[in-house]
Amino acid sequence: MATHKLTISKKLTILIIIALTISVLCFLLLQSISNRVMDHYFTSDERLKSESQVYAKKFSEYVSANDLSTTDRIAFSDWIKSQKSNLLLYVFQNQVLQYDSLYHDDDEGAYGSQPETDYDRRNSYPVQFKNGTGNVSIYGFYFSHYYNVAYMLEILLSAMLFITIVLFGIRRGIKYLRTINNEIHILEGGSLDYSITVRGYDELAMIAESIEELRKAFLGRLERIDNLQNESRNLATEMSHDMRTPLTSLIMYLEFARNTPEDLCVETRHQIESAYQKALQLKNRTDDLFSYFLLDKEREADLVTLSVRESIHDILSDITAVLRAEGFQVLVNASPTDVIIIVDMENIGRVFDNFLSNILKYADREQKINLLTYVEDHHFVICVENKIKINNESVESYKLGEKIIEKVMHRMIGQFSSFEDQENYKIILKFKISRAFK
Repeated sequence: MATHKLTISKKLTILIIIALTISVLCFLLLQSISNRVMDHYFTSDERLKSESQVYAKKFSEYVSANDLSTTDRIAFSDWIKSQKSNLLLYVFQNQVLQYDSLYHDDDEGAYGSQPETDYDRRNSYPVQFKNGTGNVSIYGFYFSHYYNVAYMLEILLSAMLFITIVLFGIRRGIKYLRTINNEIHILEGGSLDYSITVRGYDELAMIAESIEELRKAFLGRLERIDNLQNESRNLATEMSHDMRTPLTSLIMYLEFARNTPEDLCVETRHQIESAYQKALQLKNRTDDLFSYFLLDKEREADLVTLSVRESIHDILSDITAVLRAEGFQVLVNASPTDVIIIVDMENIGRVFDNFLSNILKYADREQKINLLTYVEDHHFVICVENKIKINNESVESYKLGEKIIEKVMHRMIGQFSSFEDQENYKIILKFKISRAFK
C-alpha cells in the first residue's frame, strides 16, 4: 500500500469543490443567456410603452370610479399595491409634482414645488381628476415574474447539476463497495480461492486488502490443517493395514492352539480362548479404524433415488432375522415403504453392518429390541432402542462405529444421532425423502 494515499474525505472534498464550481459557472451562464433573451423580448421601447398605456388607462378608470383629485395620495398608493407588477407612479398638475410613489411621508414637502421635466412630459398620459386634468407617468417592472421564474429554474438546474456530478463521482466508490460486498458473499459460500479486488489507495482499498490478507492466512491455515489431517489419516490407515497382517497370523496360530488335542489342562485352554477372543476384538477394532479413515479417501457418494422397499427394506428384514436367530427379541413397528429416499447403495451396507455389529456385541439378549420406522420432517426415520449388556468391557468401541455411520449418512445427505445412558442406547438414522410414490 502506498504511503501517500488520497483518502475518501479528501476525494469527497475535491469532488464537492469541482461540482460546486461547475454548478456556479452553469448558473451564471444560464442567467446571462436568460437575461439577454428576456431583455430583448420584454424591454423594448415599444413593449414598455404599450404596457405603460395599459396601466395608465387602468389608473384613469380607477380615478374616475373613485372621483379622486391629484391630492388623494393614499388612494394612489392603494391602487399601486393592488397591481401585480411593481409600478412607479408620478402625478403632475400644472407642471409640478403632485405624487411620487417612491416618496415617504417625510418627502411630501416636494409636492407642489418640484417641476415636471421634459422626459416626464414626453412619457406621460393625460388623466382627468376631480380638480382638473393632470399628467400621469407610469413605469414598471412589468415582466419581473418571468425573471423570477427564470431565476428559480436556473438555481434548480444548477442544484441538479451539482447533485448529479456528486452522485456520478461517488458512484465509482459505491460500485467498488458493492464489488467487495459481493466478493465477501462469495467467500462466505466457501469459495476461499476467490481473490478480493484491491483497487486504489483509500480506506476502501485498505479494507479490501485486509480482507484479502485474512483470506490468504485462513486459506493457508486450512491447507496446513488439511495436510496434517491427511498425514494423520495416511498414518492411521498404514498402521491399521500393517497391524492386520500380524493379527491375522496371531489369530491363525490361536485357532491351531484351540484345535490341539484335549490333553491340555482346562486353565491353558481358558487362556488360549481368552487370547483368541482378545485378538478377534483387536482385529475388529483395527478393521473399524481402517474403514473409518478409508472413507475420506473414497470418491464422492454415488447418490440415487430409490423407494424404501427397493433400497433398505430387505436389509432391515435380514438384520431382524439375524438378531432373532442370535436369540434377540425384536419388536418391529414399520411404516409404509412407498417413499423415495436418497441413498448410496455402495455404502449403505457399511451403516447397517456397523449397526448390526454393535447390537450383537453390546446389546442385552435378555431384553427386547425395538425397531421403528416412520416419516418425519421430509425424512424416512429408522429408530432402534436396546438395553446395554451389563459388565461389557468393550462398550467404548461404540464411538468408532458411530463415527463411521455418521460419515456415511452425511455423504448420503442424511442425519445420524444417538442417545445413551447407563442402561439404554438409542440410534436414529434419517434418510432424506426425494418424493413419494403416487
